[in-house]
Amino acid sequence: MLNLRLAQRWERLGKRDTEVGVMLLFALLAALFAWGAHAMAYPEHGCVRMGKGNSGTLECDPRRLLDNARVLLLLGALSTLPLFYILGTWTKDMARPLMLENERHDG
Repeated sequence: MLNLRLAQRWERLGKRDTEVGVMLLFALLAALFAWGAHAMAYPEHGCVRMGKGNSGTLECDPRRLLDNARVLLLLGALSTLPLFYILGTWTKDMARPLMLENERHDG
């Protein structure tokens, strides 16, 4: 039977509260970029105001709106990179071999 000792591996990871917080912030950022890309690619009334609030030019060209949505989607994808980096380090830490109590050497 395969004995993974997941509880001991999880204890070895220790407290990762800051990393969880960073992951949540970057996940929220990626979700906001994806929402913005969707709102720009499929505008409610056919045009999008390209500026802060009501000041800015009105963009109605679907090609330019789609290009801007692609840029937002790319930024959203780039903001997920820290998530994958943190999850990768956690996976590497979980995959390292555990030492048994009787194998430890006091140096």
